[in-house]
Amino acid sequence: MDPNSFTNKNFGAGGQENSQQIGGSHNVQYNADIINYHGERVQEPTRTSPPPSSTVPFHRDPNFVYRTELETLEEKLSVWNKKVALVGIGGVGCEIFARYQEDSRLTICRKSQLAIEFCYRIRDRSPEIWTFWVHASSAARFDADIRKLACDAGIPGWNDPRSDAFALVYSWLRDERNGKWILVLDNVDDASFLFEKPNANDEGARIRVAYLPPCAHGSTLITSRSRAATERLTDECDTIIVNHMREATAFALLEKKLEQSAAVEDMQKLAEALGYMPLALAQAAAYIKRRGPRYSIGRFLAELQESEKSQTSLLTWASKELRRDEQAQNSIILTLQISFQHVYKERPSAADLLSLMSMYNYQGIPEYLVSAAWSDTNRDFDEDIVTLEDFLFINTTVSSTTYFETHRLVQVATRAWLHSQGRYQERARKAIEQLDKALPDGDYENWSRCGELYPHVQSTLGLQLDDREASLRRATIQYKAAWFDLKRGLWSKAEELAASCHNMRRKTLGLEDKETLKAQDVYAEVLRVQGDYDAAEKLYRQALEGSEKVLGKEHPDTLASVNNLAEVLQVQGDYEAAEKLYRQALQGQEKVLGKEHPDTLGSVNNLAGLLRAQGDYKNAKKLFRQVLEEREKVLGKEHPDTLTSVNNLAGLLRAQGDYEAAEKLHRRALEGRAKVLGKEHPDTLGSVHNLAGVLRDQGDYAAAEELYRRALKGSEKVLGKEHPDTLTSVNNLAGVLRDQGDYAAAEELYRRALEGLEKVLGKEHPDTLASVNNLAGLLWAQGDYEAAEKLYRRALEGLEKVLGKEYPDTLTSVNNLAGLLWAQGDYEAAEKLYRRALKGREKVLGKEHPDTLTSVNNLAGVLRAQGDYEAAEKLYRRAPEGSERL
Repeated sequence: MDPNSFTNKNFGAGGQENSQQIGGSHNVQYNADIINYHGERVQEPTRTSPPPSSTVPFHRDPNFVYRTELETLEEKLSVWNKKVALVGIGGVGCEIFARYQEDSRLTICRKSQLAIEFCYRIRDRSPEIWTFWVHASSAARFDADIRKLACDAGIPGWNDPRSDAFALVYSWLRDERNGKWILVLDNVDDASFLFEKPNANDEGARIRVAYLPPCAHGSTLITSRSRAATERLTDECDTIIVNHMREATAFALLEKKLEQSAAVEDMQKLAEALGYMPLALAQAAAYIKRRGPRYSIGRFLAELQESEKSQTSLLTWASKELRRDEQAQNSIILTLQISFQHVYKERPSAADLLSLMSMYNYQGIPEYLVSAAWSDTNRDFDEDIVTLEDFLFINTTVSSTTYFETHRLVQVATRAWLHSQGRYQERARKAIEQLDKALPDGDYENWSRCGELYPHVQSTLGLQLDDREASLRRATIQYKAAWFDLKRGLWSKAEELAASCHNMRRKTLGLEDKETLKAQDVYAEVLRVQGDYDAAEKLYRQALEGSEKVLGKEHPDTLASVNNLAEVLQVQGDYEAAEKLYRQALQGQEKVLGKEHPDTLGSVNNLAGLLRAQGDYKNAKKLFRQVLEEREKVLGKEHPDTLTSVNNLAGLLRAQGDYEAAEKLHRRALEGRAKVLGKEHPDTLGSVHNLAGVLRDQGDYAAAEELYRRALKGSEKVLGKEHPDTLTSVNNLAGVLRDQGDYAAAEELYRRALEGLEKVLGKEHPDTLASVNNLAGLLWAQGDYEAAEKLYRRALEGLEKVLGKEYPDTLTSVNNLAGLLWAQGDYEAAEKLYRRALKGREKVLGKEHPDTLTSVNNLAGVLRAQGDYEAAEKLYRRAPEGSERL
């Protein structure tokens, strides 16, 4: 179909193409009986009347082309005696695009523009049809255009000041001899005046709409912002909703209006920022163009996003639009505010509801968030929603929860109106209050609700508040949102929210207020998980000191602070102080909260982790199993805390050499975390890394390498390249490359890990020392004994100082140094260290642990090298027997 063709609907006989007339000349003679409105038949003398013409007061747009809405309009009005409505929010409209050979032209089509084009096409096809245009935005304009219609149609008596123009028009429209007609009622946003009399004092008069008769030779087209207004005048099936632009046409509009090419990315950003609203895009393009080549889309966007005041100023600026009513606004903000004023006049409570919605994100506004603000009945709320839907200010989506959506620029216009009326603070406070009430804390069981409300949290952060209570309420919202982000692994976002909350409470409430202390704990936690241990420890100590003073030593919040401080001390290698605090927290929580409380189980879990780190596998395993059983019972098998227990028990079993059981549990933890937390959550990436480790232990290097690379890639993306967890992944990937003989790549990664850990954790941290040990092993494998020995001795000395002489990692360093000395021929020193490693491992790990059996084998080897074959054979026999039992 030719996009410039007109659907072949018949609007009366004829069809020859005549030039159209606006107003027409009085050159046709005929006699007619006129039936006036009061039913009196009078004989009119011969008179001169104009031929059918058009009173459309706007120029035709030469670039207008075929549109679906236009086809629908043609189809509905191809039958006479119809009333059809075009409904759309002010400034939205639809897009029109035309191409003439090499030249592209584009114009905006709004509701009135569709009506204009429709009228011109009727005149082109059927010039014998009258097309009348009546402004219906108010009673005064309607009445004036009815009188003008009488004049344009040449109705006898139209210029008699004593005549009733409404009765004249009524009689003329009813008379089939006057020909077929289309009557456009433009901008019927409030239909109430149409149901009132033109002259309230005239008892014989009818309401205005009654003067527009239904008849077999005439039809009416209505344009409006309000669906409710048109429903009083038409059937619902005869209402056409006019929608907004698509992306491609928005780009074309901007290019044509700017009269220059622009980067697609810039146009996309501008179109998205303005919600694909045609009037706003045209207004923006005109603004940019007017300021010359030095002014760009990027600069406009920067100013648009600078502040709400700047945004309102830009969108209130207006240029002249030839095809808009002179009394219509060309500014998108003022255009939308006209619609808002209609709502406010018709139903103030609906305007208040839209005002509340304007403070949140424009999409996905849950009904429970806004309905709770209404103290009246549900029926009142429902009526408000219907009013906003009628004016197309909102769309409603119903699923398990009802959600509302509005338009970004509707929100901007509404907030600007609130500012002008001095009501912005009132509505902003209400929005903050409702969101605070609706938003739960960030625990896992609340994630669904938190996820629904999170976009609205982000929107309220930008609200301008001058009220202390509202500001503190917003700080509470930030606290809960930070908790949510912390738990789901979005640590940088959590830090921003937690820091803002802590700062507000500290300044407003003081350092020793309990709310400030809670915010400080969360802020410290966010810093800890991101590896900023010094700052976290400082905040934890302040929070603990304040909590003990304000709340007392046995308050749950105080005990939580004790546990938190222990965690940061543990990751810094201060195991002795950490254990003391863990036991203090656990003892208090068991007393105050009970043994099955989630906080208590958390402390048990943390104590178990510390015992494992200290090499006390037996007690650690007992506690890990205890916590896992309780968490499965209390929280369920797929709760994140339960999956943490699964992961921790798996890690312990791996440390004990039970690789098969460890792999099974690591796979369970990984599957559960990927499902519950997502594939890129730090805990999920931790499980990927841990599964890689146990596969490496079993010699499946290819699978281990693949998982290590996956974990490293995810950690770099989510946590950053210098986070301790990322550096651990670097270190372990290096290890599996070394296992496969790729020494060059392994050395590069080992050095990267060591340099990063020294920077982030310090030179004496256990993880840093483990990295020193690993690099030493690689240098030994490459034959650089001198450098390797130096690093091994540094690692051993540091681990003995930090962890103690019998800690498993310390014993590993003893074993490694012994091996290097043996390789250099220092059998005596090697034997001494091997015996120390074996004795320590038997004590800490047990006689059948793989590491213990490795020590047995190594000691046998150095004895054999010294000629003590009998002792060596005895140890060699012990090692295979132990392996078989494993």
